[in-house]
Amino acid sequence: MSETDDPYRAPQSKVTEASSEQFGGSIENTLSGNANLDIGAVFSEAWEKTKGIKGYVVGGGILLYLAVIIVTITVAVLVGVEQQSIVGSLVGQLVVMMMIYPFIAGVFLLGLRQSVGMPVSFAQQFNQYGMMLPILGIALIQTVASLPMLGIVLVQASGFFILFAILLLPSIYVAFAFALAIPLKVEKKMGVVESITTSVQLVNKKFFSVVVLALVSSIVAVLSFITIIGWIWAMPWMLMVFAITYRQLAGVSIAT
Repeated sequence: MSETDDPYRAPQSKVTEASSEQFGGSIENTLSGNANLDIGAVFSEAWEKTKGIKGYVVGGGILLYLAVIIVTITVAVLVGVEQQSIVGSLVGQLVVMMMIYPFIAGVFLLGLRQSVGMPVSFAQQFNQYGMMLPILGIALIQTVASLPMLGIVLVQASGFFILFAILLLPSIYVAFAFALAIPLKVEKKMGVVESITTSVQLVNKKFFSVVVLALVSSIVAVLSFITIIGWIWAMPWMLMVFAITYRQLAGVSIAT
């Protein structure tokens, strides 16, 4: 009697393993010191891949800006305090964070999809508001970690520039080291603490390259506002620089 004719044989099921395609680097590869993050190549690819997303990014940014103004004013009126007061300022800042950070996460994922040739849409920029709490958690931790910045005004007034540098440098480091935390949270679904620690580890492995990419793209974006319309090209380019940097350091796995 063959196995197929055995009436006592346990039924078998066919299991199809899901496959995925890997783009860019990987966390393991970066932590082992083998990340490929060429500054010139990132800038060049980022410029090429701004095609097709400029309208989405610019339109989404303008819509968010208008929404922040409207909601902030509305909250200030409802709370019954002036925005200049401490309570009003805290409420206003919290509302702005609740609106901006999930949007930033959504825009990042749009840029990441663009970097690997996947379809993108305007609505994708607003898809991460369901993850508002963990995203805000990361943002608040980053803010607390940057608290040395609060002493800068006092230090400036006293004229102790050495102490000023001591207070400023850790805050600058935190800004760069935590840069990939929210992307790791929304793209790889990591926990809040794991996202932060992994971001620090990845950035440390390519710290100089990350700093150069971030500074140059930020300076270009700031200068672009002087030309009035230059930001229409600069902001999507800055987004793509960030998305490609993440792709090369953390990798992107797409189900096929």
